[in-house]
Amino acid sequence: MNEDCARIPRELVREYGTRDPFKIAGLLDISVKYINTRRQKGFCRIIDGCPFIFINRNMSEQMRKMTCAHELGHLLLHEEILTERSFLMEYELFDIQNRTEYEANAFAANLLIDSADLSELLGEEADIITAASALDVNVNLLMIRMIEEGTDGSRSLPFLPDRKFLGKIRDDAGSF
Repeated sequence: MNEDCARIPRELVREYGTRDPFKIAGLLDISVKYINTRRQKGFCRIIDGCPFIFINRNMSEQMRKMTCAHELGHLLLHEEILTERSFLMEYELFDIQNRTEYEANAFAANLLIDSADLSELLGEEADIITAASALDVNVNLLMIRMIEEGTDGSRSLPFLPDRKFLGKIRDDAGSF
């Protein structure tokens, strides 16, 4: 696994004092644009040297936040791919069996989920659905964070993350 998936989000949070991917994108001069699309939740593109994140406006705020964090991950982790191809056109968004998609998911999980908050919730023996709700993320993103950090403790996860959880165009961000 690419260690930058955890290191870069940590550095961004420390430098900018926020986990909000929209604020971080703005501070990094990355333009976020909202679009209407039926096929995608979002994508990123570098146009004339300027990075853009495009997000489907027809989703919940929670899903837009996760999508922004994921696309921010692509821009910061996979610039060489974006430069080569001009953009990542993702029809199977957030497929965790694809290395670049998994890395963008891990980046988003590390950016959006504070380790101390996660540890506190798990220490209180909250189940993962309750913890995901408290952290305002999809349960699949929470499981990726737990797997990455190894914080599932003595409990085993009740199921593996849905490999296409953010690729489904329906907006069920709060459920699995």
